[in-house]
Amino acid sequence: MMSGPKSAVFTTVRARDGHLFHLELHLQRLSRHAERLGINLPEFEIPGNLDGLVRLQVDENGATFTSKPFYQPIHMDAEGVTAPAPRWTRKVSGTKHGDWDAYRKITEDAFNKGADVAILVHEHCIIDGDRVMPIVLDEDGVVWISGPEFGGVDSVTFDVCKPHIEKAGFIISEGRLNERLVARAKEVVLLGSGMGAARLTVLDDVDIGDGTSNLQKVCIAALGEDWR
Repeated sequence: MMSGPKSAVFTTVRARDGHLFHLELHLQRLSRHAERLGINLPEFEIPGNLDGLVRLQVDENGATFTSKPFYQPIHMDAEGVTAPAPRWTRKVSGTKHGDWDAYRKITEDAFNKGADVAILVHEHCIIDGDRVMPIVLDEDGVVWISGPEFGGVDSVTFDVCKPHIEKAGFIISEGRLNERLVARAKEVVLLGSGMGAARLTVLDDVDIGDGTSNLQKVCIAALGEDWR
């Protein structure tokens, strides 16, 4: 059996009563990542009874679906800890690939410390979360995201929220989420299928943000009533 990052590609979808939210966007990302990893996507049928957090994985055995219940509140206020970001080659980095145990271990360590989430850091900059995408609102109304060249995984939840963030008057910019930017942020929002739009309030025992939640509210509205 093949192992390593190019052995599989996956996506994690939020589901309720057989309905998979934003499935088309997830399938598009799955296709993009499979192409980068050199994996051929077979034709497959989606089961009709899925519920919870559903992992769709494609490997040498074909497509498999596994689901688990949600294990955290949605749209929560979150306390995080930092962890070194796992690193792979340039082609693999940023994809949902088959060598995901490093991410699972980081999540387990964060939970063992009593945190809700792990924020992944490389060269003193935030590049990703263990299962969320961090976005940072600065004091000038600019929403910063970590550029893909730094190794973050593109987020379907962010793709859903992006036009609503722009419509609300925020400017979105890619760059380095360095310590100074995060320390002076008005708000840090964590986007992901399992957590919705969570607001990061503490990171490594340091208060984050100024207490406002305007960006989080925009993202919650973008995700819609079905995510509540």
